[in-house]
Amino acid sequence: MYFLGLLSLLALQSEAFKTNVPDETIAELSVNVYNQLRASREDENILFSPLSIAIAMGMVELGAHGTTLKEIRHSMGFDGLKNGEEFAFLKELSDMTTAEESHYVLDIANSLYVQNGFHVSDKFLQLVKKYFKAEVENVDFSQSAAVATQINKWVENHTNSMIKDFVSSRDFGALTHLALINAIYFKGNWKSQFRPENTRTFSFTKDDESEVQIPMMYQQGEFYYGEFSDGSNEAGGIYQVLEIPYEGDEISMMIVLSRQEVPLATLEPLVKASLINEWANSVKKQKVEVYLPRFTVEQEIDLKDVWRGLGITELFSSSADLTAMSDNKELYLAKAFHKAFLEVNEEGSEAAAASGMIAISRMAVLYPQVIVDHPFFFLVRNRRTGTVLFMGRVMHPEAMNSSGHDFEKL
Repeated sequence: MYFLGLLSLLALQSEAFKTNVPDETIAELSVNVYNQLRASREDENILFSPLSIAIAMGMVELGAHGTTLKEIRHSMGFDGLKNGEEFAFLKELSDMTTAEESHYVLDIANSLYVQNGFHVSDKFLQLVKKYFKAEVENVDFSQSAAVATQINKWVENHTNSMIKDFVSSRDFGALTHLALINAIYFKGNWKSQFRPENTRTFSFTKDDESEVQIPMMYQQGEFYYGEFSDGSNEAGGIYQVLEIPYEGDEISMMIVLSRQEVPLATLEPLVKASLINEWANSVKKQKVEVYLPRFTVEQEIDLKDVWRGLGITELFSSSADLTAMSDNKELYLAKAFHKAFLEVNEEGSEAAAASGMIAISRMAVLYPQVIVDHPFFFLVRNRRTGTVLFMGRVMHPEAMNSSGHDFEKL
């Protein structure tokens, strides 16, 4: 399995865990961003990395003052902290890279590209290196093609070449002074892998009751499983939560599945940071039959509307106060976009699937069955810290590339 999350906060332009941060902070941000996305993407796949978004916005926060800073801190959930206390927390997130002996790979990297001759505060540069280990490069944004090539090469290097052509020359111009880039790469194998020979073609029923044929993986094994009530009587009011750990048990994927008769949209409003914590604490290890689609989703998201919906508005206007970053008082954030890639397969690498059909029964069986043959919500989290690395939903498992970002329109 591969996960990639990238956030690029681009084109700042002039006009012409050991901390006191609550454990649920990133989970709360995750849910808030998710709700903004689902409000504008009624029937689309969703995929993003809350961790990537939090770290990249943290770099911007270091450069903010006044009401711009207040808006960022409020939207990030840092109001209850002393000023600056959140950066130690964000540093811990940035330091979550893995050692060579780890069972999975997690690489977090940050880079800062500065226009030649543009003055950036020495203190800001010191802090962005201290808290985020950001690499700082001087470039000439008027040579937009060369800069795009340089940034794309950096992105490829920090995502195992899984994401290419992340930016283009049209993302930069004569008014571009600075670009902030965050890249996250995760690769993990299931602790209990699916056998490729058990994968079969299977029907997936969408919320509009249409069906598509997809490769469905299968295994019976011990997983963390629980059933929860959504408070309704529809289809018994019960939904399923399955947690599948990766090798090492530290990172897991949590699948949340409503009954087939219940659209995912009726379950989504229930999702809160506290509920995610309840799922994690309540699921119990037991034998489960698991039917899980093999699928790939790639998505690009324009985050400006998302952040505005969460209350960060001044940052994107001429009223922005980024004077902690530069003495240029006309500086503001022109673009903010995020890209994530997700591949789910049997072992964590590409595997061929056998053809054919498989029939299953929904009648009484010896063990619980989790049959992911209709839309579902998921998240990837650190089981020890509770940090949410990735979150999303799958409405169309056959969609190889679900894009919500158009560079031309930014």
